[in-house]
Amino acid sequence: MKRSKTFKIGLIVSIIPFILGGIFYKSLPDQIATHFDINNNPDAYSSKNFALFGLPAIMFLVYLSAYFFTNADPKKSNQGDKALNIVLIALPLINIVISAATIAFGLGKKIDISTITTSLVAILMIFIGNYLPKVKRNYTIGIKLPWTMNSDYVWEKTHVLAGKVYMLGGFLILISSILFNNFYFFIGVFVLMTFIPMIYSYKIYSDLSKDGEDEN
Repeated sequence: MKRSKTFKIGLIVSIIPFILGGIFYKSLPDQIATHFDINNNPDAYSSKNFALFGLPAIMFLVYLSAYFFTNADPKKSNQGDKALNIVLIALPLINIVISAATIAFGLGKKIDISTITTSLVAILMIFIGNYLPKVKRNYTIGIKLPWTMNSDYVWEKTHVLAGKVYMLGGFLILISSILFNNFYFFIGVFVLMTFIPMIYSYKIYSDLSKDGEDEN
């Protein structure tokens, strides 16, 4: 599916959180929990208007920005529509799930917001990891470091490894969110997912430099 068509579908889907907010507006208290600690206890509240409409609006702006910047990329043909479609579908769906969970919690339902959000992040990481090796060098999607942007070889090697790391990390986070949902475990895995590809890519770049090669 072309990204323009996915974007239009996403625009329609993005309206749903606002509709949900309107439907349940009168049934909800004036203050709604919008942030939770590692034990799923609310530790910050927002006005009903901001929780129901402000937060979805922020997510919607993020969605518009993601499409605008990726579509304006001079190398957008290298991104791969499949990889971008995941982002363009995931953001509106995440918006719906978070809005629905916030409303449910505000209505007094026992909703584990922490598990829900962590699971969503994990699933997104798995899908992104699956497509990272297929993304060619561009300016908006992927692991953009000076040495990956300088060489197709370094970019490709980095993203092959990153794809495996993201998928493994996503599965670990997903399993942990279901079994014990430890915040520190999530952060630890996420840090490893971030730095392992970066360190690996720099090593490849350094090896190329030592050999006097510069593959653009």
